[in-house]
Amino acid sequence: MLSASPTLKLIISRTLPLTVGLFAIMLVQLVDSVFIGLLGLNQLAVHGMTLPFQTVFVGLQVGIGVAATSIIARALGANQKDKSAVVSTMTVCFGSLLIAMVCLLLWLSSNWVFTAFFNEEIPHAQAVMLQQIFNRYWPVWLLSAFSVAALYLVTCVYRSHGDSKITGMMFVIASLINLILDPLLMFTFEMGITGAALATILGYGTTAVYMIVNARRRQWFSAIDISSETGKVFCELVRTALMTTANQVLPSVSAFMAMLLITNMGTDTMAFWSLLIRFESFAIVFTLALTMSVPPLIGRYLGEGAWHEISDVLMATAKFVVVFHIVIGGVLSLAIPLLSPLISQQDNIQSWFEIALTILPYSYGPLGLCMVAVSAFNALGLSHRALLVTFTRLFILYIPAIWIGVISGSVSHIVIAASVANVLAGVMAGLAIWSTLAKQTQRDIPRSGDVVVS
Repeated sequence: MLSASPTLKLIISRTLPLTVGLFAIMLVQLVDSVFIGLLGLNQLAVHGMTLPFQTVFVGLQVGIGVAATSIIARALGANQKDKSAVVSTMTVCFGSLLIAMVCLLLWLSSNWVFTAFFNEEIPHAQAVMLQQIFNRYWPVWLLSAFSVAALYLVTCVYRSHGDSKITGMMFVIASLINLILDPLLMFTFEMGITGAALATILGYGTTAVYMIVNARRRQWFSAIDISSETGKVFCELVRTALMTTANQVLPSVSAFMAMLLITNMGTDTMAFWSLLIRFESFAIVFTLALTMSVPPLIGRYLGEGAWHEISDVLMATAKFVVVFHIVIGGVLSLAIPLLSPLISQQDNIQSWFEIALTILPYSYGPLGLCMVAVSAFNALGLSHRALLVTFTRLFILYIPAIWIGVISGSVSHIVIAASVANVLAGVMAGLAIWSTLAKQTQRDIPRSGDVVVS
């Protein structure tokens, strides 16, 4: 029975602290959007155009983190503590450097970024106002994206060692700092939308520094010497990260494409879509936590050669995520009268949200199954299979669905099309998991240090 499964209890115990932390982060992001909405539609539109770039950063940091978590957990399972410490150091140092370089590149491309989202059809007066808001917000937002990425990379080290409690706690503390500083910086000190980004920098930057210092005390980091062995470890990390990052960048590309399609329907629709995507992240927070807690378990079992435990983890997680999101979907549907007025004060956005909350939540179960499948395949070193699942979900199903909705000219049609795409993706992911469990034998799964990239 699923509810009595020891494996499920272990998964939930590892996932709950992360869920609380991610819940806090999502709540603050939602409150951020509400605060920014109070500043005006122009500020909300500028905030909305950062969504694809936020997805790019998330893709990079999660891609690197998934690779690192898999390698570190496998090394610990195989009792290779020196290797795990070296990989931990490389992850935080080189990962942060890569994110910083991307931030610099985007800052240098500020003009292109603005013109890509706000076309010539916008009235001149509004375009000037949007440009002023963007110029103040963009560089500070990039720094905030870097601070979030740095914190995430450090948490990968903790989760690899089986410590999800500290990670969850730091997520909560960062969110509380952010939540307290948001209204102070935005309204009291009249910094506007820029104050929201600065609050994020202070919250996430502080907790990232604390976690690095604490990890050093636990001797989870080590000095990187120049040797052939270190070179092999670095190549393994890079080789793995290339596949996992490619897997994570695909959602970034699809989010960018979806937002470009949505811009054809005006700034109101852009604002609605920005809020909806952030609300969706909030609604699937437990599944997001599962994709963070399950891979280290699988990686450690893989290092130990315990395939039966891997099978139990995959089956228990797949069953639970579907049932859980059916229940959450029902709760959200019933809560429409309470939630809709809190999301936005604009009548058209409220109306669109009522439609979305009636339909979309029921597709989160299949979507969650797809997310779990991808994270599990990456943890197993089957990155090519994870990439195939992701590509199919996004570019065979999701983007065409959004395009069909946009050309119909109806926001409700976009929502319905996205829901159908989620369900079809879940069916496809379920078949992929079933196929893996039915056909994969222990000798087919790569052991510690091996990665399948074909």
